[in-house]
Amino acid sequence: MPAGPPGAWFAESGAAPPPMALTALLQSVGEAVYVVDHEGRVGFANPAALAILGFDEAGLLGRPSHATIHHHRPDGTPFPEDECPLLRPRTTGETVRVEEDWFVRRDGSLVPVSYSSAPFPTGAGRGAVVVFRDETERREAEAVRRREAVERARADAVDASRARIVAAADDERRRLGRDLHDGAQQRLMNVALGVQQGIGDLERDPAAARRTLQDAVGEARATIAELRDLVAGIHPSILTNRGLAAAVQSLTARSPLPVTVDVPDARWSPRVEATAYFVIAEALANVAKHAGAARAEVEVREEDGALLVVVRDDGRGGAVARPGGGLQGLADRVEAIGGVLVVADDDPAGTRLTARLPRASR
Repeated sequence: MPAGPPGAWFAESGAAPPPMALTALLQSVGEAVYVVDHEGRVGFANPAALAILGFDEAGLLGRPSHATIHHHRPDGTPFPEDECPLLRPRTTGETVRVEEDWFVRRDGSLVPVSYSSAPFPTGAGRGAVVVFRDETERREAEAVRRREAVERARADAVDASRARIVAAADDERRRLGRDLHDGAQQRLMNVALGVQQGIGDLERDPAAARRTLQDAVGEARATIAELRDLVAGIHPSILTNRGLAAAVQSLTARSPLPVTVDVPDARWSPRVEATAYFVIAEALANVAKHAGAARAEVEVREEDGALLVVVRDDGRGGAVARPGGGLQGLADRVEAIGGVLVVADDDPAGTRLTARLPRASR
């Protein structure tokens, strides 16, 4: 087959050459057009087709179409010619339309395309006319839209989690206010009244005054202990002073069930350590209350630039994060610093809670 002007191929193939106006149209249209003969060799390619495929006419015309531009898939596996839809119209006479495929460019790179292939009669047999389009820009635009949709969904989720965190913080402040009012504040009032009464009894009944003041001292010590426990529930001082490993050891020492702890002595940012600590504390509290477990495990390790916090138990399983529940609150806390919380049934039994925290919290 000659690799020259399209008219030469039409003359040799026995096909009627197109009128000059049609030839000019095929040369000028934006969509890529090329023609193959009954043997599957390329006989014509307009400038748009040559540009997409990276060929010039001399390098493309006369070559076998499949072996030149369609011989392997994106994963590198061979594309058998008998499975090629591009040239099927030559054998079946049908028109084929493909929305997503890949052509091989002259430099070996792949270009995403959509195309239609229709039968084309020649004197020697049936060929095919192929009209195709480079889908690179469309695919990139779709990828951008998908990324934007994911980012919007993530932003919406973060906004929702932050709103829940604010609501939870308001609830916690109200709880602390009630605890202070009903507990420590009442105790301090008792201390003040006891001291006042003791002072009044000093002259007329020193022994009674001594007992009253001793009771006031005991009440003051109980108040201090209550305030210490209250503060520990907010942020344990051992976490600030000695780190996550010591804080978890102290936490699990008071656990009602055996807990195996594997936490390195390393230090991380305060927000990451606090998040990891409260994930472990809440997870163990849930295990003790709801899991029916005999034992639990806590593991903390660094993995792929993140801090992985894993809490396992051998209980009944089936734990899920429900709106308003403790696990949802943990998920919100983890997501607030850019992390991810996953709760799943463990193998062979129980629950596995995994928090993946960024080492450098935002």
